[in-house]
Amino acid sequence: MSEIDKNKSKRGTLLVWVTNPEAAGRIVSSAKLFASDKSLDLKVVSVQRETRDNWADTIRDLERLQSAASGSQAELTVVYSDDRIEAAKKLVRSEKPLAMFAGVPDKGSTNFFVEALSIEFPSVTLYCVDSKGEVNKYERA
Repeated sequence: MSEIDKNKSKRGTLLVWVTNPEAAGRIVSSAKLFASDKSLDLKVVSVQRETRDNWADTIRDLERLQSAASGSQAELTVVYSDDRIEAAKKLVRSEKPLAMFAGVPDKGSTNFFVEALSIEFPSVTLYCVDSKGEVNKYERA
């Protein structure tokens, strides 16, 4: 296979960030539609703080995140780190996604995770899914 053919067969990646089990299904399903439309591979990631004596809640939340990912035929990758933003930055550098999806609180609140990613990776388009399931391109204030 020539180098040109190899590049043509490579699909870009859409990284989907999920942490909140309540919002995960909405975020992942919106991202799945986008990835299908743009012919991107869907990669769902959750960056979790290290688990300390809260196993029951952690397992319940991870099961819900896994369910959201598998409902869109995606695999969930869980990264454990007490520095969630640095762990996410490292993953973005490694994956080199074409775009990213994340959830955002309703207007009037700032999502520091999304803000940090937008500052660090201005060339990667970031889309946010709100509580109503509406998808908007992230614009820094």
